Amino acid sequence: MVTVFTKFPVKQEFKEEYTAHLKEVVKKHNIEDQAGCSAMNLLAPQSNPMTGENNTFIIETVWEDMKSFMAYTQSDAFKKSHENMPPMDWFAGRPSVEIYESID
Repeated sequence: MVTVFTKFPVKQEFKEEYTAHLKEVVKKHNIEDQAGCSAMNLLAPQSNPMTGENNTFIIETVWEDMKSFMAYTQSDAFKKSHENMPPMDWFAGRPSVEIYESID
């Protein structure tokens, strides 16, 4: 299994708008229906006194294997899911992608 975390640091003043964007735009692309995808979660940042302010939204996807994830990145569904991105001024930094493989 491969888990992909796509992280988006969002400015505090745009957190509500970005949450709405995730709900409306990202969910409608049904990434979970792509071959090899077993789950997708939209994660909103939570802050607390121990760790301080958190402004990073995460889209977590779980894939059967790296081949399935890479095939998705070459698909029309991937291209469509990246259309209509929010304005760059909503972001506090560049998005990043982290990929992890499950340890058996």
